[in-house]
Amino acid sequence: MSNGTNRWLQPVRDGPTEPGSPGKKQPYHDMNETSADSSTDSDDAWKRWLHKLEFLKEMIVGVDLLVVVIAASVVTFCVNHVGNEWISFISDSKPAIATLGAFYSFALVFRTNICYSRWWEGRVLWGTIIVCTIRMAQQAHLWITEPVLVKRLSCLAIIFAYCCKAQLRGTGIEDESEDGAKLLRKGVISQEELDMISTQSGWQPYYCIDAMRAAISEGLKAEGTNDEWKKNAAQAAMEETICTLANSIGGCIRVRSTGLPVAYDDILNTTGAIFFTAACLAWAPGAGLYNPFVVLIVYTIVKMIIGVGSDMEDPFGHDESDLPLEKFCEEVDKQITAVDERAKLITFDLAYGPASHIPSERSSSYSTFPNRRGSPLANGDNDIESGQMSSETDRLVLAQS
Repeated sequence: MSNGTNRWLQPVRDGPTEPGSPGKKQPYHDMNETSADSSTDSDDAWKRWLHKLEFLKEMIVGVDLLVVVIAASVVTFCVNHVGNEWISFISDSKPAIATLGAFYSFALVFRTNICYSRWWEGRVLWGTIIVCTIRMAQQAHLWITEPVLVKRLSCLAIIFAYCCKAQLRGTGIEDESEDGAKLLRKGVISQEELDMISTQSGWQPYYCIDAMRAAISEGLKAEGTNDEWKKNAAQAAMEETICTLANSIGGCIRVRSTGLPVAYDDILNTTGAIFFTAACLAWAPGAGLYNPFVVLIVYTIVKMIIGVGSDMEDPFGHDESDLPLEKFCEEVDKQITAVDERAKLITFDLAYGPASHIPSERSSSYSTFPNRRGSPLANGDNDIESGQMSSETDRLVLAQS
């Protein structure tokens, strides 16, 4: 979100302004997750509805609403108590105000589309992170033979996802609001490594990338020297996955760090102030005492649209419209754990399948006939090239032969 902007129409949002800087917690959190202490589904639904109402309250309620009502009331009173000449002049200016409203609506839609494109880009990048972290665990089981290093790569892939979430929210994985303690309890990370990640000055996801590269290099050393082609192919495939992870988290950091231009929000807010002032004057003769309420309703709708756009501008926070990063990380953890468990449960080679389903060398699928006895080609004489076939009984054919 851009800094230093006059946000007369935008809700106040707490949070960091730079990647990696500690920020305040958001006043509302994602309640779509099922809480552990919920007794029934109805309680969860009620809590979600309360959370949505709280979200709307945070977005709509503000001192600016009171200012709009008072200003619109004063303008309506003044317009309805002046001469008919002023009223007719204001009424005739409605086409010009409608044109101004059209320009303001276009600017508002354009801003919302830009904010949505940033939200969509963050969604796509996180989809890539999910796919590639799971792929890293799958590649480790395929190419690495050392069980300790295979487990190490699976854990690093899980840690990487949680580090990305913490990085994009301006905290660290060791923060109490993040999941470092949970990963420690599950045995995914050790206390020593958690301390190392928290004390190093670089971006935490890149520590996981360096550790992945080290584990892959060590794992491929354990392979036999006669399988150089296999090691080269494995290293190229896994390096491609790591590079994709690095590019994805780099793209997410770019989305979070670069907001809309400050001048654009300034122009939008100035245009909005002029439009609502002129609209209040133009609507006052016709709406009468209802004019303040009409202006307030239109202003509230515009404020909600701008507020949703501002939330989508940084899609990695705790707002209602932000991406559910907690669910993404939990799904990565779940799927990588499933990959590890599947490797332990399967007792046969995945390349060949179960022994009972391995086809024999002389399968019936390779021959048109179940056996060659009784077929036209059972012996060397019964060939169409030799003339007579065993099935030929025509007298003319036999006479010519």
